[in-house]
Amino acid sequence: MRSFFLILAAALIVGCTPKTSERPRLMFDLAHGQFQDVFVDPSYYDYVIPGYQEILDSLDIEYVPNREEITAQSLQDIDVLLMLSPLARSTQVPLTEGEKKAISDYIRGGGSLIIMIDEEEYRVILDEYGANDITGQFGIRVGEDITDVPGNCGAVSIPNEIFGGRREVPYSGSRLVMGGIPGSLCMEGGYVHGAYTVTPNGGKLYVMGETMVGLLMGYPDGERNVHHNMQTRWWGKDSRLFMAELIAWAVKKQER
Repeated sequence: MRSFFLILAAALIVGCTPKTSERPRLMFDLAHGQFQDVFVDPSYYDYVIPGYQEILDSLDIEYVPNREEITAQSLQDIDVLLMLSPLARSTQVPLTEGEKKAISDYIRGGGSLIIMIDEEEYRVILDEYGANDITGQFGIRVGEDITDVPGNCGAVSIPNEIFGGRREVPYSGSRLVMGGIPGSLCMEGGYVHGAYTVTPNGGKLYVMGETMVGLLMGYPDGERNVHHNMQTRWWGKDSRLFMAELIAWAVKKQER
């Protein structure tokens, strides 16, 4: 009888102990208007998912695509949830009340969300999409479009706990980002490009007012040409490095 209880106790310990050898998992949301069968412009989609798979492989993170409603159960073993808003409202799928609750509870429970909301109502109807109903609970919101910056002017990261240096990324229109800790800034006018926060329970949230970086826009040979209003290929040579560092920060468990 004693040996039976010893075996049972050992089984319970194993069952309750996190498996530290398992790879972290990133869920790439494909269910709310991004990367659907109807593409606005193929140039926005080429190599995006393969690009993320390369980034995640380099970080030893498992790629988990999501094409269904997000639930508490689907988020149960996910370390990072990555959400990019649509590029055309015709493909937009608003977040349900159940999804908003599941994602909010996920962050409070220690999960990480990276969410990017594109500018202009013809791309995403902000109130219908519902992202602020999640992010606003943690002190960060996206607002109206910024209209007084030149096209393709670029943004730059702030060296901090996330980014190891100055990362130059695309910026061609954005919404206001309000609240949180600034993580990156527009290079014209100093507008906040992205902001983040960490919850008391170790959950992490990074919010951006555009999706270009998340779509891996930018080319290694892209040059910032201020005098010609940035009329080059999508300028921003560090898009993949920016996203790799952002994901690596999001997946790292916060010390409490």
